Amino acid sequence: MASLQRHVVKGRTYWRIVESRRINGKPRAVPVMHLGTADALLERLLNAPAGPLRLRSYQHGDVAALKAAADQLGVVSIIDEHVRQQPRGKRESRRGESVGTTLLLGALNRAVRPSSKRGWSAWAEQTSLHRLFPGLEVQKLTSQYFWDQMDCVSLQALRAIERDLTRRIVDELGLELDTLFYDTTNFFSYIASTNTRPKLPQRGKCKQKRGDLRIYGLALLVSRDGQVPLCSQVYEGNRADAKLFPDALSRIRERLADLSLELEDLTVVYDRGNLSRTNQALVDEAPFGYVASLTPAHHDELVAIPVEQYVPLPKGGRLEGIPTLRMTRKIWGAERTVVLFISEQLRAGQVRGLQQHLSKRLQALAEWKEELAKPGSGPRKPGSAQKKIDGLLSGQHIRKILRIEFEPDRQGSERLQYWIDDEARHRLENEVFGKRILVTNRESWATEDILLAYRGQSHVESVFRQLKDDEHLALRPQYHWTDQKIHVHAFICLLALLLARVIEREARRLERPEGLSGLLDLLGRVRLAMVLQPSGKKGGRPRAGWQLEVADDDVAKLFRALVPDSPPFVYTDGRS
Repeated sequence: MASLQRHVVKGRTYWRIVESRRINGKPRAVPVMHLGTADALLERLLNAPAGPLRLRSYQHGDVAALKAAADQLGVVSIIDEHVRQQPRGKRESRRGESVGTTLLLGALNRAVRPSSKRGWSAWAEQTSLHRLFPGLEVQKLTSQYFWDQMDCVSLQALRAIERDLTRRIVDELGLELDTLFYDTTNFFSYIASTNTRPKLPQRGKCKQKRGDLRIYGLALLVSRDGQVPLCSQVYEGNRADAKLFPDALSRIRERLADLSLELEDLTVVYDRGNLSRTNQALVDEAPFGYVASLTPAHHDELVAIPVEQYVPLPKGGRLEGIPTLRMTRKIWGAERTVVLFISEQLRAGQVRGLQQHLSKRLQALAEWKEELAKPGSGPRKPGSAQKKIDGLLSGQHIRKILRIEFEPDRQGSERLQYWIDDEARHRLENEVFGKRILVTNRESWATEDILLAYRGQSHVESVFRQLKDDEHLALRPQYHWTDQKIHVHAFICLLALLLARVIEREARRLERPEGLSGLLDLLGRVRLAMVLQPSGKKGGRPRAGWQLEVADDDVAKLFRALVPDSPPFVYTDGRS
C-alpha cells in the first residue's frame, strides 16, 4: 500500500510516495515517486487534470444585454403592476413566471431570432435564458402557456404599461424630445377570411404586396433622438390614414402631457397621407408646432411656379445647393409658411418610373399595330378603339405625353399612329418632377431647418423597416387570431425594439458603427459555457462552473459596457 512520506535532505523538506516492500525478508519503505517540496506538490495538485471535462455552450451576449436593459428600465415590475393576476383555476398550474417576465421572454425572442410561440422553447434551449432567469423551466413555456399569460393583459393595461415605460426610458436615457415623427404602416396576417371574430385584420392596400391576405395597421410616434417609439396604436387594416389621424392625434397629445413636456417647444412631423382640411384644423388647435408635406397634385398653383424662381440653399449647410422657394400662402383657410424644394433623388425615381410605364405602353402599341396589319383585323364595334386607347393612356402622367390616334378610314396598320410629345415630356421632367411642398407654423425657423425636420421622417420609416426585418425585431411571424392577442403581440415586438434601442444608444457612446441588427449579431458571438468536472470521488456528482468563452477584445468590451458585473450575469472568461 502506498503512503506519503516526509523526507529531509540537507535541511530541506521534500515529499515522496513510498510503498512497503519486503527486502531480504524485512519490510522496507521503497520510494515510488518523488513529489518535491510542499509548494511543488500544491502546484501539481491544483493543475492536475481531474478527468475528462464536459462542456456545453449557450448563446449569451445578446440575451444578456437585452435582459440588462430590461432590468435598467424595470420592465417586469411595470408590467406586473398593471396586469391583473389570472384567477385560480384549471390553468393556474401552468403559470410559473409572472406575466411581466413572460412578456419579456417573448420580447427577447423577437429581438434575437423571431419565431412563433410554439417554437419559443426550442430557441430558448440554445440560449442562456435559464441562467439569466433563475428557476426558469424552458420546456414548460409552451405556446399555450404564452397565450394564457397574454390573456391576462387588457387593452387598458397595455396603454398604462406603454405610458410608464415611455416615462422610464425618457428619464433613463435623457432623450431630447424636440422633434417627433408620426407615420403608419401595415402588416399582413394569416387569419382566414371566414374568421369574422377579429375586427383588426381587414382587406386593404398591403405595403408588403400581399393583397391576398388580411392586414392590420400600426401607427407610431418616434423620437428624433434615439429613434425610440413613444406612442403606438394598432388599428383596422381598411382604415385610411387620414381617418385614423384625429384619434392618433388625441393619443399623441395625451402621451406628451403624461411626459410633462413643454408642448410649445415640440414639433411633430407627419406625411401628406394624414392630411385633410379637418385634420389640419385639429393640428392648428394643438399647442405644439408641426411640419407636414402637401400632395403636389392637390396644389397645382404651387407646382406651376417655374423652377427658375427657386433659390439654392447657401453653402456651408447640410443641405447646400438644394433649390428652394419660401413663401406665405393661404391654405385651408389660414395663412401658412410654405416651403417648396426640389429633390433630385425623387426626380430621378419619377423619371425612371415614367420610362418604365412608357416602355410598356409602347410595346403594347407596337403589338396592336402589328395585329392591325393582318387582314380582317381591327375593332368590331364603334368605340372599341377609343376604349383601348383610354386603357393605354391610363396611369399617372401618361396622357400628358403619349399621343395616340386611330383612323378607321385608313387601311391596315396605318389606322394606328402614336408618338411621344417631347416638349411635354421635357416640361414634365424638368418643371414638375422632383417638386415637394412643405407647410409649417415654425415661421421663425430657417428654411434649411424646416427641410431637415421633414427629412427626419426617415427615422420612423427605418423603425418600420426594422419591424419587417426577418432576422431581428420582426413583427412577423404573427399567428394570433383575436384582436386582443394581436394588440399584445404588437406590444411585445415594440418592447423588443425599445430594449434594442437602449443597447444601441450605449453602443453609440462607444462609437460602434453597427446598426441594431449588426449589434445583436455581434453580441450573439459572446457565448456562455457550462463546464462539468468530475468530483474526484467515486460516485460523486460532477461539479458545474460557468464562464464566458474567450471573445475578441472589441466584442468583450461592448459586452462589459452593456452587462453589469453582478448576478445572474457571468463576468469571467477563460483568461480570468
